[in-house]
Amino acid sequence: MNHSPTAPLSARLKSVGIGIVAVGAAILLSSCTAFPIPGLPVATTPAPSSPPLERNTEIATAAWEVALEPIGQPVVADGVALVYAKSATGVSAHAVSVADGKQLWTQPVHPGYEAPSVPLEPVVSRTAAGRSAAIFLQAASAPAGLDTDVAWWTAPVAFDLNTGKELYRGRPEVVSTRPFACDGFFDLCFIAYDEKSESVEHWVDLESGEESGGADINPLTGVFGPVGKELYSVVEDGVEKLAHVAYGEVLWELELEKVFGKGASTDFGRHFAYSEKLDLYVGSVGINPTGVEPQNLTKQSLSMNLRETTKTVGFRASSGQVLWTADGSTLDCSQTIGTEATTLEDGDSFPVRCEFTEGFIEFPSGKYRSAKSKLVGYEPLTGDVSWETEPVDVGWNTRELVPTASHGDLVIAGVPMSQNLLDTRTGKFRGTSFEDVFVCLEQATYPMPPDGPYKDAPGSGSFWAFPCMKSGSAVPALTYGALTDVTTTDQDMAVISLEGKVAGYKLLKDFV
Repeated sequence: MNHSPTAPLSARLKSVGIGIVAVGAAILLSSCTAFPIPGLPVATTPAPSSPPLERNTEIATAAWEVALEPIGQPVVADGVALVYAKSATGVSAHAVSVADGKQLWTQPVHPGYEAPSVPLEPVVSRTAAGRSAAIFLQAASAPAGLDTDVAWWTAPVAFDLNTGKELYRGRPEVVSTRPFACDGFFDLCFIAYDEKSESVEHWVDLESGEESGGADINPLTGVFGPVGKELYSVVEDGVEKLAHVAYGEVLWELELEKVFGKGASTDFGRHFAYSEKLDLYVGSVGINPTGVEPQNLTKQSLSMNLRETTKTVGFRASSGQVLWTADGSTLDCSQTIGTEATTLEDGDSFPVRCEFTEGFIEFPSGKYRSAKSKLVGYEPLTGDVSWETEPVDVGWNTRELVPTASHGDLVIAGVPMSQNLLDTRTGKFRGTSFEDVFVCLEQATYPMPPDGPYKDAPGSGSFWAFPCMKSGSAVPALTYGALTDVTTTDQDMAVISLEGKVAGYKLLKDFV
């Protein structure tokens, strides 16, 4: 990379500030949560219409605990749990033995320029020889002799997951996309700006340290970054597109506004799910239907129909052919729900989207007015409604779903004081007892590194967990039934990030 300072690069990074405004607008435009609405009526809980859930209610005792301040759930592989946690200087990666909780190694982590909008989560890749490697960014200094006003220079790094041995350290770069596993499986890829302020994807062979970049790795041009599996957002000449790139080949490109509508932008929030089985992407994107620049939304008096602020689309992964659209709907509200038990994979449950039925968002206050939303279980290939719930008033404390760990077969739905367990196969509520425990999730944040472009915004983590009842209320301990919802398991152990600690639980054989 030629590190000569250029005005376009400086302008590109300054424009990140506008992107943060867009992220803030996205929270207002397309999330399933909004702002408090006083005096909402409390709905009544419908009677269960499916047999009560059979779930192991025996209290689970942690085999080990490590005192940390995790900012999300771990990644587990080869008997090691990798978790990110707050530190005195920012964020650190901690590698912990799944068997006994022994801390194996720790390293500082830099969140990079994605910090406010893309959750900072651990990434484990594999080398060509089959070794697991933790890959992330670390702070670096600008190249010697370079006069630059770019604050955050970082270096992509890789460490052996088991030993903590450094496998690779790249040169200082202005990295736009954190390291990820190339083609979703191995080695280290990242995206950085070049001297023209355009994106270049780099591929690093973690065994040899050899690096490749440019069109041979990713032939996209302009400014681009991943938004889903093999799916990229590309901005060039002021037009945003979606592109499917696999093994160095662009399979197709689509103009985002032609798919999601005028004013659509991934800067306003996006969530894409991929189904290899169905050759399908399902994605939702936020929309600004007013034409008002994002940074001016909080300076003007205007009202937006919530059904015009978001849309969900299903399209063929191999061709980009649009199969269906659903106005006013979003997948963001269901981002913590897994897909393993749904028809997107090998299950028989329906994936879930949230859908506004009426209401407005008012600016400059950002408050919702007369807003209602419902849950929809849908057929992935057609978008057709398989079941739906009655619309409920939505606001900051009244949302359709309680964020929980789930394989996709069960969700906690409803408004406060009337939540209930919903079977996503049927859309019917399931009976539970006061002894049934679930895994609720709480959004985590972290302090930004100093001297960056984000003066007041916290860094976006993912979620730490706490045991809860179907109401979302916290309870003292997890049960073995609750542990069945945890996906971070290895060697008959479940590893989970809780408030103030990471804990390992021995799983029972043949439990429900």
